[in-house]
Amino acid sequence: MRTQFWRGDYDCIDEVPLHRVRGNQLGILLSILVSVLSQQLWILVLPLIVQLISRTYGVKYNIFVRLFSPLFPVSTRTESRELLRFNNLLAILFLIVTITALLLNVTTLAYITLSMLTIAVVLALSGFCFGCFIYFQWKQYWARRNA
Repeated sequence: MRTQFWRGDYDCIDEVPLHRVRGNQLGILLSILVSVLSQQLWILVLPLIVQLISRTYGVKYNIFVRLFSPLFPVSTRTESRELLRFNNLLAILFLIVTITALLLNVTTLAYITLSMLTIAVVLALSGFCFGCFIYFQWKQYWARRNA
């Protein structure tokens, strides 16, 4: 049974199927590529808005997931919602720093943070979650500190 665009099994769950995660990552990457190649860096506001909506209301309202997850084979593998929220926060922070730096004409900082986000997204699409690695290190640090 094919899921319609506006309907589907996007209920609040602890795990998110990998094809939906990849759809979001692809949407971010395409937005970055279009904005840089067209030199219209204001386009970066789009992924920021999508990520803020997704963070606030959940994956059900993420337009990148709706548009691009059908391009990936349906996956039974999942990602933890906790890790996804951390990665979502990182993407939001990178985009806010990039857009703020552009508004303040600090283009070097803008391109550095945009490059960091791009590298993280490309690595994630390739199978290595850099945000998950950072999250694990952060948890390890706090576990050692509290022990």
